[in-house]
Amino acid sequence: MIYDDSSERASGAFSLIPKSGGRGETTLQRLCERRGQVVIIDAHSHILSLAADPGFTVDYGREGSLCIYRSMGKLPSHRMPTEAEWEASGLARRGWPLIGPAESLNDHPGFDKIVVLAVSPQHLDGHLIGTVDTDGILGVEGPPDPEKCNDYIAAVVRTDPEHFIGFASVNPAFKGPAAAVAELERAICGLGLTGLKLYPMYQHWAANDRDLAFPIYRKATELGIPVMIHQAGSTRIDAQLELGRPALLDDIGREFRDLTVIIAHCGLPWVDEALFLLTKHPHFYAELSYLIATLTRRDLFLFLHRCEPAFVPLEKIFFGTDYPGFLYDPVKLRDKLTTVNEEAAAVSLPPSRSTNCRTSWAATSPPSWASLTPSPPPNPRRTH
Repeated sequence: MIYDDSSERASGAFSLIPKSGGRGETTLQRLCERRGQVVIIDAHSHILSLAADPGFTVDYGREGSLCIYRSMGKLPSHRMPTEAEWEASGLARRGWPLIGPAESLNDHPGFDKIVVLAVSPQHLDGHLIGTVDTDGILGVEGPPDPEKCNDYIAAVVRTDPEHFIGFASVNPAFKGPAAAVAELERAICGLGLTGLKLYPMYQHWAANDRDLAFPIYRKATELGIPVMIHQAGSTRIDAQLELGRPALLDDIGREFRDLTVIIAHCGLPWVDEALFLLTKHPHFYAELSYLIATLTRRDLFLFLHRCEPAFVPLEKIFFGTDYPGFLYDPVKLRDKLTTVNEEAAAVSLPPSRSTNCRTSWAATSPPSWASLTPSPPPNPRRTH
């Protein structure tokens, strides 16, 4: 997203940048002064490995990206590719490349902030998977262990707190909701992470499950943090599509009226369903990662242009990339968004407008998006 501090005051949006006074925290005012009141943020990125065995991460990336490579004619569409065909394509390791903090910063030139999302532990194909530091570059003690996913993300943030924003993750189906709630409190109050990412469809639980999920939302509300939920489709074979429908989040909006909910990937392929949730629930937002890579610049313009007539303020939609996956180049995707109004004349429509900054978009004036990450909650146990 591209953030203008005046828009928060006008819209009442919650703050992306933690307030000053904590370890390594930067005030929004300082960032705005440095960039003329514009802050550029990737609201959805990943980092490190997905399992203690790096080879599993490669295979996981292949499975998820195979459809992309087939659609590009890089791999056979009528059968599984051979290892030789994978290697010849040059794409064998590009689905989920192993990225550390230095690589992430290098691939985000011009960005002020990068949201890095933990992946919580689950069992998949005989492996315990989740965010791990297989190379031991972050100084987290012990062998690589997905149960320390939040420790790794906190360690990433410590490498450059001026740029990285860390979101924790928990899986209530792994050791039960009580353990998930305890881990969430540790991650926020002890490790200093500032949001939560959930993966229901991958971990085979429903986002509206009152026994498994609601205790997590209750704790997140108490902590005052936003919850980003992968409530969208997936090309992973094991993921349950029926658990990805954005409409499952309606129960959360009805029950937890003060909880900030972010729908990952704009709910693709159920984009209209996700947008209607933004219309209905005041504290629901969505981010563009994955979706933005599937759209041409013209289709992106048309998508944004129809949001406000559908009663969705553009301040409710964030820029994100899903970096470092294939096709998720932060600079290319940012440039696609910031030049989107160059498509206006070709389709005989006026430039899209952001209610967040109360001005028209222009090719030389990027849109301004609402902010993502919370101010620290009024929780005396929080260690800042």
